[in-house]
Amino acid sequence: MRRFMTVPMAGLLALALAAPVAAGPNVGNYSSSATIAQASWDSYDEEKEAYSAGYIAISREQGSSEAFAEYSQYSETFVQCTGADTPDDPDDDTFGVVTSNVWGYGAASLAVGRNYSSASASGTLDAAREDFDECTGEWSYEELQAFEFSLDLTATSATFKESGRGSFHVPGEFNSHSSYKATYRFAEGVFDGADSSQGVSGQIGKVSWREHTNG
Repeated sequence: MRRFMTVPMAGLLALALAAPVAAGPNVGNYSSSATIAQASWDSYDEEKEAYSAGYIAISREQGSSEAFAEYSQYSETFVQCTGADTPDDPDDDTFGVVTSNVWGYGAASLAVGRNYSSASASGTLDAAREDFDECTGEWSYEELQAFEFSLDLTATSATFKESGRGSFHVPGEFNSHSSYKATYRFAEGVFDGADSSQGVSGQIGKVSWREHTNG
């Protein structure tokens, strides 16, 4: 089922909040917008009991000529920890997962077609990897060599619009009111990363937001 990937986008927007407009003491007014192209992918190998998923999100904030890219690739494999050498004795069998998470970030270029009909992005990502073996309890972290990427998307749907409002209130102490508007289209395309090229599903669009705080 298609979905709007709000979690990666929310993270990017939180980092991109503009400086507060001049106001009275302890009062802030924030507003900005960002053009975004993002995509995700996943796969499952039933025979190997292995699952992998990833996403790439590129955001360019209003007034900036440069975009920012965020990348993640997660994989896990279900394995037998003990008892493999005694197949006739299930009592000594234990199982666990071996996981790997690669993430990256960096400056990027982003070009979006008229009416969000297409998007292309490229750049170089600084990357790191975290591995964990549930059977042994071993954890490791490694900084990886930076790698180039490219993303090409073509819209496959009509234009969607959504909006929302939120508020947070602590009586006599703090008030916050926020709102956002998003215009986007679903898209399909290709992502080229460190060592692979794969088909992806994603979105192309723009999000704008406002927030007022007092307290």
